[in-house]
Amino acid sequence: MENLPYSVAPLPKNEDERVHALKRYRILDTLPEEKYDGIIKAASLICGTPIALVSLIDSERQWFKARMGLNVKETPRQISFCQFAVYENKVLVVEDALNDDRFRENPLVLNEPNIRFYAGAPLRTPDGYVLGTLCVLDTQPKKISEVEIQALEALANSVVSFMELDAKSQSLIQLQAVALELQKAKEQFFINMNHELRTPVHGILGMVDLLHQTEDPELHKEYLNSLTESSEHLIRLINDVIDFSKAESGSLHFSFKEFDMISLLERYAEEASDKAFKKGLAFKTIFPPARESIDVKSDSIRIRQILSNLVSNALKFTEKGGITVELELRSESEIDITVSLSVKDTGIGIETNRMAALFEAFSQTDISTSRKYGGTGLGLSLCKRICKALDWNIFAESELGRGSRFVLEMTLPKADLSEKIKIAESKNRSNFDFSEHRELKVLVAEDNPVNQKLIQKMLEKLGLQCTIVSNGIDALAYWEEKDVDLLLLDIQMPELSGLETARILKKKPGTKKVPWIIAVTAHDSPEDRKACAEAGMDDYLGKPFRLEDLGEKIREFLKNFPSTIAS
Repeated sequence: MENLPYSVAPLPKNEDERVHALKRYRILDTLPEEKYDGIIKAASLICGTPIALVSLIDSERQWFKARMGLNVKETPRQISFCQFAVYENKVLVVEDALNDDRFRENPLVLNEPNIRFYAGAPLRTPDGYVLGTLCVLDTQPKKISEVEIQALEALANSVVSFMELDAKSQSLIQLQAVALELQKAKEQFFINMNHELRTPVHGILGMVDLLHQTEDPELHKEYLNSLTESSEHLIRLINDVIDFSKAESGSLHFSFKEFDMISLLERYAEEASDKAFKKGLAFKTIFPPARESIDVKSDSIRIRQILSNLVSNALKFTEKGGITVELELRSESEIDITVSLSVKDTGIGIETNRMAALFEAFSQTDISTSRKYGGTGLGLSLCKRICKALDWNIFAESELGRGSRFVLEMTLPKADLSEKIKIAESKNRSNFDFSEHRELKVLVAEDNPVNQKLIQKMLEKLGLQCTIVSNGIDALAYWEEKDVDLLLLDIQMPELSGLETARILKKKPGTKKVPWIIAVTAHDSPEDRKACAEAGMDDYLGKPFRLEDLGEKIREFLKNFPSTIAS
């Protein structure tokens, strides 16, 4: 520091934290307030001085929240008297500045306001930071009594109390504003969700009605395709809400299996490209050059879920041009591989000021957008939570009116060489035909009539026959009379639940063989899976399921039949 004729106080050891604490009160450069003006008037009267100040010291200046007898709003910090009170963290009294080496040559002493007397009490926060002083000044030398000093300290504490109260009030107002915005967002979410759920339900009911009214095979096919599309949309909505709820509670379930990333994207691209073409959009996929496969071990369902959300958004917000899904290989080692999966569109883009909230819950770019394009506002938030749980990274780039690009970055373990055969099987899944096992004795315990018929028709499609009962008691009674090889057991049934039925079957004494039990349930949660396993069930099938899902479970059963069936 340059040589000065007056002293400058050293910085406190906690200077950075002190200044940060001062800024946290958001009091600097605010308007005068009557409560602070009243305090300096009291200080002036008690100490008998013409000048009184509430002085706050930041990095470069002392700024006066309240001032009396002084025209300026602030002065440089280095010429202030208050800086010494801040540094020493105690009351500073200067009876005659001309007799004090620190201040004799100070501009505030030699020039206006010609200070000779100063007394300042620290403004000390509850956590110990000194933000400035409550000070009194005079143009004449002066002595101050111990009682006056105590009064000055008490008034300084009142200043800090007011600052604390103001800060808490501001925080409360801010929290209330945030809560109000969140409440509005949630209300809008439920409005959107109501609309989103009603739309596919309307489509399902409408298509069913049309199916009843026509016998034209071509129209049947068209209506069934629309029915399937509406049903899948409804399931996606329900799954998003359930998954979001699980993510909020930290119970999101993951399943890590071997799969080929390129095959996964190729299969998804077939489905997504049809939707794009129907909208008149181009759909393009780009894979790493000279790579036929990228075999990894991860949760392929979650990767597809994120990809589906990103592509659905791109389709929703793009009216012309197209969508590009690109898989890039970033790095590769002996044990893992890092890839980025991006979805780029030529849609409406996103405003810069809305990018920060893009992945927040119940957030859409704005209400008008949700009205025009639909959606629940949970998709991107769910993507973010999945990525956080799996230590992946997701981010977005966008230019308003030019389109957006969402990027998913993942480092994934490579698939075990011993699992290559399983991966190859998953690439070339064949149709299921179990007609050679038509003698299998299959029992279905399901209370819903529609689901009874659905499962029966699925089994027939797979080449199997079945018997159907409506509850657990009937299932036990049937098993007592006849042999059962495979039991598809609904969990939530009247009379006797699936869990209770399984426990009884597994623990029942005797030589009669116990069937292989597949739990069939709409709950489909880790807790539910655990409960089914503890009840002795052998496998688990979550509703809704497709023909292929049922076929996979039966194939797994046949690998163990009959050697592992208890007898």
